[in-house]
Amino acid sequence: MDNGTIINTTGEPVTEQAPTVDAPSTTTASDNTPVYLPAGYLSDGYYAITDKGAKYLRPEFVGKYAETMASLLADMKPTDFNSLLREMKRSKKKTLPFEARQTAAAEMLPKALALVHRKKAPILLVTFIKDNLDRIHDDDDWYAYYRHLEAIAGYMIGGDT
Repeated sequence: MDNGTIINTTGEPVTEQAPTVDAPSTTTASDNTPVYLPAGYLSDGYYAITDKGAKYLRPEFVGKYAETMASLLADMKPTDFNSLLREMKRSKKKTLPFEARQTAAAEMLPKALALVHRKKAPILLVTFIKDNLDRIHDDDDWYAYYRHLEAIAGYMIGGDT
């Protein structure tokens, strides 16, 4: 096997560097660039309050943030993302206690880690899930996260149009 090494048989010092062999690269410049969640993401929580005190989901979680996350996860297959949502969808039943829904959300993390390990998802997915899990304290937070995930899934599927 020739690995590009030059053997000097004359006993004189070698002044040339061995030529490098161009091997196909599996990484691109963008793979080496760290990708972060959008600036200000989750800093004010999922909800805003109207002047009359009514709580509502911030529109950016189903709009701007969801679209941004879908584009950051573009290398991931939408079917893999939807498989993460499967337990969340099952636990959406109002009759289930919050703890059951919280468990379904927490199950996303090991599934995401497995996808990253198999190179089917970027590490950003794990960061995204961890940050959101830290914000789920009650049913309202869980439903906000669920709606956010559904919007991301929609942009992942419909983003190619």
